[in-house]
Amino acid sequence: MSDGHRRAQTAIQTILRLTNLLMAGKRVVVIGDEPELAARLRAMGAQTLLTDPAAALQGHRVLAEEEAVALADLVIGATEAHLPLLRDGAILIPAAPPAGASEPGERSRIGEPGRADGDPPAGPSGTGGGASGAGGVLAGLPGVRVRDGITGYRLGPGREVFVLDMAC
Repeated sequence: MSDGHRRAQTAIQTILRLTNLLMAGKRVVVIGDEPELAARLRAMGAQTLLTDPAAALQGHRVLAEEEAVALADLVIGATEAHLPLLRDGAILIPAAPPAGASEPGERSRIGEPGRADGDPPAGPSGTGGGASGAGGVLAGLPGVRVRDGITGYRLGPGREVFVLDMAC
């Protein structure tokens, strides 16, 4: 089994375990070059939207990143740049942080909601104070732990997104 197959299967199992979602009919955006993951999601009935033009050769619908993210129910490979584009109720799976992303000022992944021990950081209400780690993207927003591995964030009136912690 190749690494691409193994990564795709692990990601899907984690998504299903954390969310208990039925993928059939969901609009799933896969950002980056993950053809195996997109193929498996499509086999489960998801409408896959990819941002990599080469994915069109494999039968996937290819859209510009901004357009795809605005339509998505689930975004895999999300970064802080996608936050303003998201629709209400979207589920984000953060992009893997680049090596050395723990340095201040470097691009960090979305949401890192829990500390190393798995508890959300304490906010004023005790329900989580946002992202932890170095300069987390959602650090200014109060995050509410929905359940293990899922943190909800309000982006404005009527707009809430959920961030999955794939380390769970």
